[in-house]
Amino acid sequence: MKFVRLFKGNLIVVALVSVAVVGGATAFAATSAGQGLVHALSGQGHATATPEVESHGNHLQANNHQADNNNKNTCPGLPDAQRLATQFALSTANTSDDIQAVCALHQGTFTGTTLNGASVSSKRVFGYGEIDQLLTYAQFLAGQDKANAGGKLTSANARGCLAEAVQRCGTTPLMTCLNTNIPGFQPGNSHDASHGKPSSSPTPHH
Repeated sequence: MKFVRLFKGNLIVVALVSVAVVGGATAFAATSAGQGLVHALSGQGHATATPEVESHGNHLQANNHQADNNNKNTCPGLPDAQRLATQFALSTANTSDDIQAVCALHQGTFTGTTLNGASVSSKRVFGYGEIDQLLTYAQFLAGQDKANAGGKLTSANARGCLAEAVQRCGTTPLMTCLNTNIPGFQPGNSHDASHGKPSSSPTPHH
C-alpha cells in the first residue's frame, strides 16, 4: 500500500511539472523574444520555396531566348531568296508567302497544293541554284495553266506551281527534269513561260 501511494504521488508530481512546462512555453511565446523565435522558424519554412521560383524564372528566360533565336534564323540565306523572288517578279517581303515557299524549299519543309489540288510535302533540301530551276519550271507551268488568264507566275500561284514542279520532277535531277519538260530549255537560262523562249538570267547561287 505504501508503494501504491508513493507511485501515485510521483504521477501527480510529473503531471504538475508537465503543466508548468507547457504553461511556461505558452508564456514565452507571448513575449517579444518568443514571437521573434516563431517568426525566425517560419521564415526558414518559406525560404525553401525560393529556389523553385527562381528556377521557373530561369526556365521562362531560356524559352524566350530560344524563341528569339528561332525568329532570327527562320530563313538561312534570305538575301538569295529575295534575289530569286525579284528575278521572278515575286514579293520580296520577309513574311510573304513567296519568300516563305522559297525558304521552305531550302530548309526541307516545303508543303503546297498542286494546280490539280494534290497535296505535296517535300523534306528535300534544295540549294538556291536548284530553287532557281524549280522557279523556272514553275513559271513554265503557270504559262501552261489554262485557268491562269495572265499566264504568268505570281504571288497568287507561285506556291501551287512550285508544288507542281516538285511533284513532277520527283527524284529526277532537276536539270534533266527541265530539259525533258520545257521545250527549248538550256542550262543557265530562265524560261519565259508566256512565249516558250529561253532568256538570259544571272548565274544561280547555291
